Formats: sequence, C-alpha cells, structure tokens
Amino acid sequence: MRPNETLDQRLAWLGLLVNVAALPWLLQLLLSGGSMAAANWAVGLSAILPALVLGLVATAALLKRRRWGRVVAIVALGLLLAVTLSYGVVWLALVPLGRAWVAVVLGSLSVAELLLLIYWCLPRPWWR
Repeated sequence: MRPNETLDQRLAWLGLLVNVAALPWLLQLLLSGGSMAAANWAVGLSAILPALVLGLVATAALLKRRRWGRVVAIVALGLLLAVTLSYGVVWLALVPLGRAWVAVVLGSLSVAELLLLIYWCLPRPWWR
C-alpha cells in the first residue's frame, strides 16, 4: 500500500466511526423538544440523515477501495458542510444557551469538513 492509500483507509475508518456515532445523536436531536423542534425535524430528516447515509456508503466504498467512493465522499462532505454552516448560524441566532461553545464547535467542525473536502478533491493518479 502506498502512503496515500494508508491515509485514505485511516480516514475511511474514521469517517465510518463518526457516521455511526452521529446516528444516535440525530435521534436525540429529533426527540428533543424546545423552540427548535420543528427546525430539528425538518433539517434532521431532509439534510442530516441523507448526509449520514451518504457518508456510510462512501466509507464502505472507500474501505473496499472503490474509486466511486471518493465521489460519494465529496458529495456527502459538501452536503454536510452546507448543512453545518446554515443550521449552525440559525442555531447561534435563535438559541442563546452556550453561544460561545457552539461557535467554537461550529467553527472547528466547519474547518475540519472543508479540509476533508479538499483532501478528497485532490487529483489521484489514474492507475489507483
């Protein structure tokens, strides 16, 4: 295995763990009430759930070394970045609880998603 293939496999395993861990978080988000309950259901089922499913499919394909897994990973990360930024800004504007903590987590998560998106978009040699 080449060094990039090792990194690809490690990132795929990390992505699989993160996507599996995010499923219970999504369930908790949907079942929580409060002032954002309707927004949680709308965003959770229409954007977060598809991003998680795409992430699971992408990581499974990447672990099996399928080249199309990179394309699905790019789509999943793009969707996740769009959802994170838009929903995060709405959350910061409407929920006063823990704004500083949410802002730090949102910023860190957005930067990590952007770096992963750039990594998977980098061109690979055609023979891989």
